[in-house]
Amino acid sequence: MLNLGVDIVAIDRIQSILSSDRGLRFMNKIFSEQEIAESENKGDKSQYFSGRFAAKEAIKKALSSYDSATRQSFKSIQILNSKSGKPYVLSQSCQDINISISHDGNYALAFCVIDK
Repeated sequence: MLNLGVDIVAIDRIQSILSSDRGLRFMNKIFSEQEIAESENKGDKSQYFSGRFAAKEAIKKALSSYDSATRQSFKSIQILNSKSGKPYVLSQSCQDINISISHDGNYALAFCVIDK
């Protein structure tokens, strides 16, 4: 069975959070150490984290149709990049997740397909 998830995030919303006193708490609650480390190589961190946040939301939406045992925290879903730049997902509860992340103007969009 295929499940789909999609989410869109305003980049300036994430930028506002990152530059506030809540920024560090937000990053540590939502993103893994590896995702945060990978962001160091990115020019626009707010764009990077917006795409990752949208991807995690899309995955959680796609997984929501399964039983509660498949629910995961944001931090337990990792969105990383292969050497070619293609994003991929590391998740404990589901191995076959395909993700696409796009940015345009002030928006980051993510779409996922889960084959379970």
